[in-house]
Amino acid sequence: MDGLRPNRGGKPRPGCRAGRFRSGSSNLPNAGIAGGSTHTATAGSAIQAAGEQAVARLAELALADPRSPLFGADNVGVVARNGRLVRWDDERRSDSFVEILDRAGREMVEGRGSAAADAAAAERYAMHAHGAVFAEVKVDPELGQVRVTRLVGAFAAGRIINPRLVESQYYGGMIWGVSFALHERAVLDRRTGRVMNADLAEYHVPVNADIPSVEAILIEEEDPHVNALGVKGVGEIGITGTAGAVANAVWHATGVRVRRFPIAIEELLG
Repeated sequence: MDGLRPNRGGKPRPGCRAGRFRSGSSNLPNAGIAGGSTHTATAGSAIQAAGEQAVARLAELALADPRSPLFGADNVGVVARNGRLVRWDDERRSDSFVEILDRAGREMVEGRGSAAADAAAAERYAMHAHGAVFAEVKVDPELGQVRVTRLVGAFAAGRIINPRLVESQYYGGMIWGVSFALHERAVLDRRTGRVMNADLAEYHVPVNADIPSVEAILIEEEDPHVNALGVKGVGEIGITGTAGAVANAVWHATGVRVRRFPIAIEELLG
């Protein structure tokens, strides 16, 4: 993570908070996997730490410079906001990143940061994402065919960095849960161990007609213990809750408690 740098040469200046994040290159050290919803938490926390260090170094320059409006504010402290350092006790007194660097004759300041899970916090607190899914189903009394007519899920997963992406992940997870509960079944050949229905003609997944109504509600949550950004995983939680909700709705409609997925018509008719 590069530090804070003012743009030169007449190029657009992004508030002097420019930074470059590099990932996915074999020239870089190994990092955490981009799966299990962990990459945002790990990379984001490292970037947060690097940014805090860069801001701290800017503050050192400003507080020691008699020409700065922030000179001598050591005991009060400052906060970074919109490309400026601002005194905690008087927001009228501030100094821009660009001016601090210019007066110091510096092109940039550099901050470096790393991030890892806090083992002590994980031992003391439960920090998982959580939610609830509600399913409405209709069951044909003669054929035993199950159709999901409505899904509503409410989820809390810490700080949401990209609401549209998260909502999309919840939709995908809930649809996957319907597929888990009613459609997907791999049939194995007991002699060879091979999957006998290894194509979309025989391995069933839901289509648009199977998912008439899906709603995902994002619940605001602040978790100061999980990581520096307060973010959590959002993907898989929509799947498991949906599968269970569909099974419970089938029980409510039929009185039959099914304990295997996918729910087969013969189990409801028997």
